[in-house]
Amino acid sequence: MRALWRLAFLAALLLPDLALDPFRGGQPVSLHHLLGTDELGRDALLRLLLAAARSLGFASACALLALALGTLLAWPGRCLAGAWSALRGLPPLLFLLPLAAAAGGLEPLPLGLLLGALLAPHLEPALQTRVDLFRRSPAWAAERTLGAAWPSILRRWAPYGWQQAAALFPSAWLAALWGEATLGALGLGPGPGHDSLGRLLAEELPRLSADPTPLAWAALATVLILAATSAQGKLEE
Repeated sequence: MRALWRLAFLAALLLPDLALDPFRGGQPVSLHHLLGTDELGRDALLRLLLAAARSLGFASACALLALALGTLLAWPGRCLAGAWSALRGLPPLLFLLPLAAAAGGLEPLPLGLLLGALLAPHLEPALQTRVDLFRRSPAWAAERTLGAAWPSILRRWAPYGWQQAAALFPSAWLAALWGEATLGALGLGPGPGHDSLGRLLAEELPRLSADPTPLAWAALATVLILAATSAQGKLEE
């Protein structure tokens, strides 16, 4: 069920940007704008909700890509040595930070592809265990013996495959979420054309020490709630 609500955020990637109205920028908190407006005149509450939803949807897309690539790595039935072992031993951000710095920031598409590719080796061992159990089962042997067509096999076994992958989806989702947010907060994520939780943090958190705004406090509270929810989910797993 949790994987399903995370997948629902994929729809947020298709939402349009908020309209800009610089002449109404910096308005204080009011009944019409519960968190005021930012410097470009966007309703701060709507911007926070949109940025958070987009980041959650981005994390879901990266997690799906990582699971797909991890399954492809695990399907041959052996762990790839050398480079894959090194990748599994190091956090994805350790590779992403120098790449993003050298490129002067990463746009959503290359960032998503890189995050998915770097997370896949970490998922491979767990996926391989599940794939091996499936490939050694009598049901899979019967499918091969009877010569069933691939479309028929996929139709029957796709629910089982999703159930196995869904157990690893939260870990990949959480890693992708914080990877995007970290790069955004450091100014190495997507540019101004792509609003996200990381970019919002990069703009608002410095104001907490000087001239705090309701949007800055709300952005910080959103991150803390996400962190607490994610930690609770990991403990329950």
